[in-house]
Amino acid sequence: MTDVSDPPGEGLARRRLSILPKDAEGMTLGPNIRRMSRFEMPRSSVQYGMSGRRMSYVSRSSISGASLGLKDFKVPVQYQNTYRLGPSGNEKFQPSKAQQVMKEVLQSYLSSEKYNTEICGNIVGQISDVIKGRVKSLGFSPRYKFVCVVTIGQHRNQGVAVASRCVWNPETDNFATASFKSGDLFAVANIFATYFE
Repeated sequence: MTDVSDPPGEGLARRRLSILPKDAEGMTLGPNIRRMSRFEMPRSSVQYGMSGRRMSYVSRSSISGASLGLKDFKVPVQYQNTYRLGPSGNEKFQPSKAQQVMKEVLQSYLSSEKYNTEICGNIVGQISDVIKGRVKSLGFSPRYKFVCVVTIGQHRNQGVAVASRCVWNPETDNFATASFKSGDLFAVANIFATYFE
C-alpha cells in the first residue's frame, strides 16, 4: 500500500487508508467495494447523543424470548391444505336452525317496540349483528361466510317487494328467512351462507 498525503486546504482532516488493494485507476478491488472509513471522533446525533449509535433495549439473550417475558410464546402452527370442496355432513348450513334463531332474536328485540324511524334505524344494525353472531355459534363449518340483512318498516297495509340474486353453489350455499309483525311494525331478516373453498 502507498501513503496518500492530505489534500491541500483540509488542515487537520485525516482519512484512514483503505485496507483493500486498488487498481491503476484508484478503484477498490475485491468482493466488497464499499469505501471503508472511520471517523476519529464520533458524530453527535440529536436522537442518539454523542455515541452516534442507538442503544439496544433488548439483550442478546432475548432471542429465546426469556428476557421479554414471552415464556408462553408459541410459534403459530401452519396447516397443510385440505383440498376439501365442501363441508362435511354435520358442518353443512341448515336453514331451519338459522330460521329458529332469527325468529327468537326478532321476537326478543321487537315484541314491545312501536315503529319510530330513529329507534328502528339504530336497532336494525344491532339485530343484524346479533343474528349473525348466533348463527355462527351454531357450529357450521368455519369456512362459511354469512351476510345478514334485516329490514324494519311501518305496517300500514302497503305492499313491499324485496328481491335478491346470488351466484353460488347450490350444494353448499343456502339462505334462511324469518319475519315478524307486531302492531304497526314489521321486520324481515335474511341470512345468506356461502361456503368458501
